[in-house]
Amino acid sequence: MTAEKNKFFLFCPVVLVLLLSGCSTIVNSHLQKAPMMEAYIAGDNQSALQEINEKLKEPHWYNSSVINTGDELHWQLEAGTIHFYNGNYQQAIDHFTTAEKLITQYDERAKISVRDIGAETGVLVTNLNALPYRGFCRDRIALNILKSLAYLGNGKEDSFRAQIKRLRNEQKKVMSDYREFFDQEQQRLADAKNENPQSQSLFSKYNTISKLLANGQNTTLAENLKQTSLAANKGYADFLNPAAIFLSALVSLRDGNISNARIDFQRFYEAVPDNPAAQKYFVTALLSDGKEVPETLKDVLPFDFPLDRDCVFVIFANGRGAAFKQISIDIPVSAAWPVCEFYPADFSGITAIAGGKAYHSTPIADMDGIIAREFEERLPLTVTRIILSTAIKEAAKYTAAAIAYNSSDDNENNELAAALVFAGATIYNAAMNTADTRSWELLPKEFQLTQFPMPDDRKIKIELAGKSKLATGIEIPDFCRSAIIFVNASSSANVTCHILPLYSK
Repeated sequence: MTAEKNKFFLFCPVVLVLLLSGCSTIVNSHLQKAPMMEAYIAGDNQSALQEINEKLKEPHWYNSSVINTGDELHWQLEAGTIHFYNGNYQQAIDHFTTAEKLITQYDERAKISVRDIGAETGVLVTNLNALPYRGFCRDRIALNILKSLAYLGNGKEDSFRAQIKRLRNEQKKVMSDYREFFDQEQQRLADAKNENPQSQSLFSKYNTISKLLANGQNTTLAENLKQTSLAANKGYADFLNPAAIFLSALVSLRDGNISNARIDFQRFYEAVPDNPAAQKYFVTALLSDGKEVPETLKDVLPFDFPLDRDCVFVIFANGRGAAFKQISIDIPVSAAWPVCEFYPADFSGITAIAGGKAYHSTPIADMDGIIAREFEERLPLTVTRIILSTAIKEAAKYTAAAIAYNSSDDNENNELAAALVFAGATIYNAAMNTADTRSWELLPKEFQLTQFPMPDDRKIKIELAGKSKLATGIEIPDFCRSAIIFVNASSSANVTCHILPLYSK
C-alpha cells in the first residue's frame, strides 16, 4: 500500500515541479508563437518584435515572461533573429550572446541540479515541456551563422572572423555532444521505466513508431512521418550545415590561408556534391592551392574573378522554415504529439544584375532538411518519453481513484471520493496533454548563394522570382572593398535587403 500511496500523492508536488522546471506546459509553443509568425509573414516585423518582447520582459507573477525559465532560449533566438532581419545588429548580438550563455549553462552542468530533477520529474507528471529547451543541433550552428553576420553588419569584421572560428569548433563538437546527450537520455528513460512498473502494460504496447502506426487511427501521424522522411533525405550527415562550412571557407580564403580554405570547400562539396556552386568553389580552391582536380570535376570551370577581394556575395534566406505542430494520436487514450510542419516558399531564387551581367542564386543549405533529419534522429527518444509519461499519468489516475475508494469503511462516501479523484485526474491529464513544439521558428526554409566581382559603378539590382516577382536596387558604399548582401524573404510581403560590409579587401 505504501507504493500505491506514493502514486496517490504524485500530484501533490505538481505546482512545485512546474516552478522548478520553469516551462510552459498548457499551451503549446507553436500556438504561442502564432501571432508573432502571422505578423512576420505579413511584413509587420515591429508587431512580431512586440510579441517577442512580451515574452522577454521583466518577469512578474502577472505576465507571461519566460526569463529564467526553460523556454527562454528559443525566445532569445527569435529576438536575435528579428533584430538581425531589421538591421538592428547590436540588439541581435546581445540576444544571441544571451542564447549562447544559456546553451553553455546547459552543457556545463556536470551534475543534475535541483532544477534538473524538477524538470525530469515534471516530464513524468506533465509533458516534455517540463524539460528546458536546450536547442537543436541546427540551432547551435545557425546561431553562429547569424551572429557572425550581425557582427559584420555592425562594422566589426574582426568579430565576424572570430565568430566564424567559433563556428568551426561548434561544428566539430556538435555531433559528439549529441551522442552524449542521446546516451544520457536513454539511461534516464530506462531508470524512469524501472521506477514506474505500473506503466509497463500500456508502455510496452506502444513504445515504438511501428507499434503506433499499426493503429489504423494514427493515419495523420503516418502521413506526416512520410513527409518528414522526404524532407530529411535533403538533410546532411552529422548535422552539417553547408552554409556554415561556406562561411568558414570564405574567411580562410580572405585570410590568405588557402590550404584551410581548400579543406573547407572540399567539405562544402562533399556535403552537397551535386551542387554546381559547391563544385565550382572546390575546383577554384584546388587550383589555387596547386592541387589536382578529380576526374569527376574536370569539366567544372573555376571562377574567373578573385574571391578573396573586391567581391560581392549574396546570401538569400528564402521562405519560412519548418516548425513543429501538435496533433493527437491514439494509444488508445489520446496523446498530444509533435510533428513537422513545412511551408511553401513564395520565391524560387534570386538573380543579381551587376556590371551588365546576371548572376543566379543556387541553394546551398536546406534548413528544412536539417531540422527534419534531426527530428528523425530524436524520434525514438520522443516516442519513449511521450508514451512513458502518458502511461504513468494514466496508471496514477486509476491508482489514485482506487486508494480513494478504499480509504475508509464508508462505501457511499468512498464511491463519491473515487469519482471525484478520477474526474480530477482526467481533467489534469487532459490539461497536461500538450506536445513539445518548441523550436526556433524565424529561421528560413533554405539558404541560397550567388557571387560576382564588385561592379565598377557599385550598383546592383536584385530580382526575386517565384509566385510573384519583386526587384530592388542597392548601391554598395565606397568604403566597402567587398560585401555580403543578405536578402531575407519570408514571404512576398516581407522582403528585406541589407549590406554587410567587408572593409579590408
